[in-house]
Amino acid sequence: MKHNSFHPYFIVLFFSVTMLFSQTKEHPWQISFGFNAVDTFPTDVATQGDLFEDFFNVGDHWNVAPYPSQIGITNYIGSGFSFGLRFSHNTISKYGDLKADNDLFASADAVIKYDINALLKTERFAPYLETGGGYVFFDEISAGYFNLGFGIEYALGQKKKTVLFAQSIFRNTGETYGNKHFQHSAGLGFRFGNNDQDNDGIKDAEDACPEEFGLAEFNGCPDSDNDGVQDSIDACPESPGLAELNGCPDRDGDGVEDRQDNCPDTKGLQSLMGCPDSDADGIRDSEDACPEVYGLEAFDGCPDSDNDGVEDAEDECPEVVGSITNNGCPEVDESVIEELNEIGQTIYFQTNSNKLSKNDKRILSRVYETLAAYQNYEIEVQGHTDSVGAEDLNMKLSKARAQAVADYLIFKGFSRNKISARGYGESKPAESNLTARGRSLNRRVVFKLIKNYWTSS
Repeated sequence: MKHNSFHPYFIVLFFSVTMLFSQTKEHPWQISFGFNAVDTFPTDVATQGDLFEDFFNVGDHWNVAPYPSQIGITNYIGSGFSFGLRFSHNTISKYGDLKADNDLFASADAVIKYDINALLKTERFAPYLETGGGYVFFDEISAGYFNLGFGIEYALGQKKKTVLFAQSIFRNTGETYGNKHFQHSAGLGFRFGNNDQDNDGIKDAEDACPEEFGLAEFNGCPDSDNDGVQDSIDACPESPGLAELNGCPDRDGDGVEDRQDNCPDTKGLQSLMGCPDSDADGIRDSEDACPEVYGLEAFDGCPDSDNDGVEDAEDECPEVVGSITNNGCPEVDESVIEELNEIGQTIYFQTNSNKLSKNDKRILSRVYETLAAYQNYEIEVQGHTDSVGAEDLNMKLSKARAQAVADYLIFKGFSRNKISARGYGESKPAESNLTARGRSLNRRVVFKLIKNYWTSS
């Protein structure tokens, strides 16, 4: 039995040398471990079979190492090409049909690989061609060899950093004492190095987020919701949003992000947390009792047109400044009543007449302007006569005169329900009826304002 004196040296070499197998630019380095089988039969040698004869006759011709017996390492150099080294070990128990005495087999190769997938662009399968050369020991016989082979890799996992591989190479030598042979290998490869861990096309050295799939525009960092804002500064990384809102959405487009928008589906104001204010009175519509009319906060958004502290809905004189105690209408003082009665005294009726002259109507227009401010008062128009004529006729005449004044005020716009006419005849003279001047002053109209504590139309 021959002694494998090279065996200890090769074991040390096998486990101490790092070998590289590379397949992609993303993972330029690859280390491979596997099993190998040596077959000298189908090599077109006189003592063996023809080339490729009984190529798959594993039982009769293959010397299969029953333990991990091959290690290799390569580096991807670009354009589909990789360069590397490979070492293998085996025990030869047969040279084709000839028995052997468990001869030592050891090989060291420099390899050049071409990844056919650079042309095919398949997702996981990567066939490749191999050439190179090395030195092989068959027990005590050693020689240099030229290699040519074919293999295939299959990438595993999402990141494709682990591969299964299988290959066959043919070694030929110019030395007459050398043994031409095929070597078949299978095993696992592990990709590593200055790579792209997250497979985003950006090398880790240039990738700001090397463990997360990202975009080139963000130096390799992700934008999970594809809103143009990278996740690290995106306050809402799972919801597409706007850059001006730090990546958060604004469904109603009012400039308030949905998380802070109390009315996210209705366009509103930033000052009101995204809620609308239709009448622009500073009170959100949902809290505004009069959302379509500009109003005051004190009245829940309802207006007080005359700014008298009484909201229009309860103000009996909404366009005239009044008092709260008088339901928004102005209080009547004696000076107003005196003014009205002074005006009333300038309305002069002809004897036995209730007709208003043009001058009378101009005077009554002034009266109406004054009375319009007191819409929550009832107005009593009092008619008076002198003592000329029968008393009963004077009573009817004074009533007719008062009614004529009331009708004109109603014509001008005063509420019919708030004005009445009453005749007093000659019963309440202002002056003596014994003189012409006195009788003239007694033919008069007096206005009496009576406060009304309820709203009437």
